Amino acid sequence: MNSIPSRNPYGHLTAIRDPQLFVGRTHELRRLYAAITDQQCISIVGTRRIGKSSILYCMRLPEMQEHYASEYDLSKHILVFMDLGEFVQKTRDDFFNHVATQLVVQCKDHLTLEMPSGISVDRFSDLLDEIKETGFHPVLLLDAFDTITRNPHFDPNFFTFLRAQANRGRVSYVTASIASLDKFCHSDIVGSPFFNIFSICHLGPLTEREALQLITTPTRDSGCQFTEIEAERVVHFAGRHPFLINRVCYWLFEEKWHKDHSPERVILKHVKDLAYEDLLPHFEHIWQASLEAEQREELKEEARRKEVKQRQIPELSESALFRKFVRNTYNIKSAQITAKHLEKVLENLNDAKFLGESSLSCLDIVHMRTQSESSLLLTSQKGLIVRKVLCEAFERLRPNDVQTDMSVVWRLYNILDYSYFKSHVSMNNEQIAARLGISLRQFYRERSRAIELLLNTLIEIEASTRDNLDDTW
Repeated sequence: MNSIPSRNPYGHLTAIRDPQLFVGRTHELRRLYAAITDQQCISIVGTRRIGKSSILYCMRLPEMQEHYASEYDLSKHILVFMDLGEFVQKTRDDFFNHVATQLVVQCKDHLTLEMPSGISVDRFSDLLDEIKETGFHPVLLLDAFDTITRNPHFDPNFFTFLRAQANRGRVSYVTASIASLDKFCHSDIVGSPFFNIFSICHLGPLTEREALQLITTPTRDSGCQFTEIEAERVVHFAGRHPFLINRVCYWLFEEKWHKDHSPERVILKHVKDLAYEDLLPHFEHIWQASLEAEQREELKEEARRKEVKQRQIPELSESALFRKFVRNTYNIKSAQITAKHLEKVLENLNDAKFLGESSLSCLDIVHMRTQSESSLLLTSQKGLIVRKVLCEAFERLRPNDVQTDMSVVWRLYNILDYSYFKSHVSMNNEQIAARLGISLRQFYRERSRAIELLLNTLIEIEASTRDNLDDTW
């Protein structure tokens, strides 16, 4: 019988350095290995925590390279990993000394190198010559390389030198950064030809198969395996972002381990809350450090709706927890519906095609009911659902207590009823005002107030629906 592991297998927070724990990225690794086999330079670009450091570190390991040995001959390539995250204030001499030291240390399994004498750049150059003479080709795996491009100590001459070494076939570079290198650089090197030697490898979400593998593999040999429903909820909460998946799985494992007798629904609800609080600082950092203004606007727009056919940044916006962060941060309650637009919709309440094409058709409550009806509904059929939702919101305004028609609440309700919802009763504005015993001027004023009230009710329904959708099985 399988036993519960002594520790949570999802506890790692830093880059993956054990090839046994590395999951997926088959397409990206093939592209990276193909580039360095051809002695080309390539830049890995992706949002924070998407796995750039992990793939950069693990691609140098013999165990990883063996998986692709039949496709790519890397026997004469020496892959040297360097984390440049601490180079914010360092100089080009620091860089060349560091690189030279790492070349000597990390090449020891292939050949014996001694640190040359002389100034830092000469040491680096001499080592490249020595490695090349032995028939090997060095590949520098430079993590957080955007730290260098933003540091004014690294001038145009520095990047011209690096470019020349690559052009002469003495070295290849694989860099990792949150955006293409030319977007995060200081003013002196904007437009540098160095950036032109790189092809871009975008690191996005895992495939569905890879995401499921990341969820299920760590607990495969334990007595705390996740059910199919639990795996589905992990994907719903985290999307296909590997770090988000890992953190949601961490909390799911903790809850199942310590509260195995609790109902599954209760466990998942608790996991959702714990994971959100845990990921909140990461979301905030990603929002500020990894995204451009235009991307943030796109994500805000997508956060208004649960269902979007094609998301612009799927590694983030597929996550229900990340969309919750965006909605909470910007107080996004619903799809953008104004009182003026709602009034226009009410004026066309009997035109199903108009309703089906209106922005109200994008509401989650409408989408949910559309899905339950049929995925191939005509626009007019969708409009009938919009009208039904509007009628339900309107009926929520009906006062519970029996009072005279002259009470304010009843009057607002009746204004909407006579103006829009009683299609069989034909009265103009003057007749409605007379029936309610108010002036025409007061009628217009209170009709605006009634529409605002209906809009607020519609927003409440939409917010409740979104919460239910996030908690649905």
